[in-house]
Amino acid sequence: MKTSIKKGDFITSILNSYSQIFFSDNKIFAGILLIVSFFDIWAGVSGLLAISVTNLLGYGMGYSPLAIKKGSYGFNSLLVGLGTGLLFQPGIELFIVVFFASIITFFIGIALEGVFTKYGLPVLSIPFLFGMWIITLASLDFGTLGLSERGIYKANELFLIGGKNLVDVYDWWNEIELFYSLKVYFLSLGAIFFQFNILAGILISIGLLFYSRIAFTLSLLGFYTAYYFYHFIGADITELSYNYIGFNFILTSIALGGFYIIPSKYSYLWVVLLLPVVVLITISASKIFVPYNITIYSLPFNIVVLMFLYSLKLRVTKSEKLTEVLVQQNSPERNLYFFKNANERFKELKYFPVSLPFYGEWTVSQGHDGEYTHQGNWGHAWDFVIEDENKKQFKGNGDIVTDYYCYEKKVLAPADGLIQEIADGIEDNVVGDVNTNQNWGNSIVIKHTEHLYSQLSHLKPGSLKVGKGDFVKKGQVLAVVGNSGRSPYPHLHFQLQATPYVGSETLDYPLSHYILKSNNDFTLRSFKKPEKGDVISNIVVNQLLKNALHFIPGQKLSFKHEIKGETVELNWIVKTDIYNNSYIHCAESNSFAYFYNDGNIHYFKNFIGDKNSQLFNFYLAIFKVQNGYYKDLKIHDNIPVNHTFKGLPLFWQDFLAPFYFFLSSKFQVQYGEPDDELSPTSIQLRSKVENYSFKKRLKTMGFSIDIDKKGIRKLSFTENGKFKAECTRN
Repeated sequence: MKTSIKKGDFITSILNSYSQIFFSDNKIFAGILLIVSFFDIWAGVSGLLAISVTNLLGYGMGYSPLAIKKGSYGFNSLLVGLGTGLLFQPGIELFIVVFFASIITFFIGIALEGVFTKYGLPVLSIPFLFGMWIITLASLDFGTLGLSERGIYKANELFLIGGKNLVDVYDWWNEIELFYSLKVYFLSLGAIFFQFNILAGILISIGLLFYSRIAFTLSLLGFYTAYYFYHFIGADITELSYNYIGFNFILTSIALGGFYIIPSKYSYLWVVLLLPVVVLITISASKIFVPYNITIYSLPFNIVVLMFLYSLKLRVTKSEKLTEVLVQQNSPERNLYFFKNANERFKELKYFPVSLPFYGEWTVSQGHDGEYTHQGNWGHAWDFVIEDENKKQFKGNGDIVTDYYCYEKKVLAPADGLIQEIADGIEDNVVGDVNTNQNWGNSIVIKHTEHLYSQLSHLKPGSLKVGKGDFVKKGQVLAVVGNSGRSPYPHLHFQLQATPYVGSETLDYPLSHYILKSNNDFTLRSFKKPEKGDVISNIVVNQLLKNALHFIPGQKLSFKHEIKGETVELNWIVKTDIYNNSYIHCAESNSFAYFYNDGNIHYFKNFIGDKNSQLFNFYLAIFKVQNGYYKDLKIHDNIPVNHTFKGLPLFWQDFLAPFYFFLSSKFQVQYGEPDDELSPTSIQLRSKVENYSFKKRLKTMGFSIDIDKKGIRKLSFTENGKFKAECTRN
């Protein structure tokens, strides 16, 4: 199926093909690399032709427009085009060879992608290697295509282009006083684009520093680790400057130190450990290939990176100290900041969400490792009761089961699942007596996932409303509380377990979201384990908040933006991407605010785009909001520092981020008064984002969010107490 080509997407696909060589999608960096590629005009033209042929072929044959736009196919053809353009004399024959070399490289990449993706591995620059080797070997029989002599008389070539002034500039750069090692570093960088001069390397290093401080640091770390290992083993260090193979060390370091691995002190350590391996492979591979007049190019880089990434996937236990990038942000910094924030906010989402199995406020009468029965292999369980304001569980004397507030209260399914086992027909005990022969009493076991079951025990006989094999939904009524089994007074026993039997050993497993009440103050607890004496409840969803935060695909959000006396219309739309991630898109600023809502809590997960846009303010204002209303409830969270900082503070944080964070950005939202306690028609939320450097507060951004029956009515924004902007719903 033919894919339509948009002009903007095609230009982006070309630019990204340049920056993808350094694992980047930065357009300014791509522009620098494009300029560098034209230091040899015919090489530059050949590279551009190769990208165009590959990307047009990809679009025409119906391959992924997203992959083409990212430059995933084009960068290998670009390298083949640059190499071929430099290898042969310019002419129609050269461009015909580049045309067909691009096709070969493209299909090699497609074929390898089909194999490598099964193992979760990148193709890297292997298509370039095969494509370049094919052209190099085939050229031995080319009769009409002469080998290039460009570069032999470089001064003459430059004189023809720009006269003596250009020759003087070129000579100045190449004769600049530098440490030998630094000169080789720049030559190695330039060699990635088949440009063998210091100026090319300096420009690339500047672009690399602009694109990523971590990548720039890693390029130096990787190069100098290899450089000094050459000295240590007594190998010929001049090989680096004359064969221009030092780029293998730079690319390996960036790939494993910060792109495919989350940057950290451990990823940096592994770079130091692996670079000598790259050196050994480089030296040995050169001995094998040189007799055949074939250059090893980026072979050592490909071998070590793929070998290491594949080895990580075979680990039985995943280490948090060395973590693979799962959601690629195309920048070591963004990879790190996104991972750190997601790990802080969503690490508990690895747990299947299990809620409290009741309505209203209950008290934990016995928690984990309890005094009476929750011990040993059965220690991770809870007993729940209802208490009054005097901490009593019953009215009157509590002599009969019906005196207890929790008796005959409804028991709910804590999550979706299949009824795996039931026990019924066991009589309730009189208060103070226990049935040790039928320890658990009337019980229900629900299967939620493989190896995760919940058990609810001491139920009233005959109250079970489900049977074995029934499927139940979260919140569905299952039975009522009784006093059966080993239960001296009415209470609800609740545990999570890995096996499907009544009385199975318990699992140490958290509850997803609940409200903790203490002295009339409310605290949201997420994926925590209630303790003895805690007064807790499920989140009671407020309809106003639920409606306001329920964004569905296709929904349009329209606001009027008031700033400095001017009114601007804002029109946003809710969409989902190919991975089913939900986001709000602002077409005017081309910004994206990704979100997630589990029915209890709305989270914003990520923001991409213009941080001066009102969508960004919207993202900050309701960064995390729960759907239940609790007066004066405060919810806290952390925002990625690259979203709220810029300039020099973020520049220096980027360098230190793999080792230490001195910047932080704190979010807080507080629930204000509704207009009516019993039947509210509007609620106001107040949120703020505070930026800190070394724990010193630098800036406070404040937000006021007015919500009514139609959703978010108004959003006001202040900075350090001064009014900045206001948005009102159309």
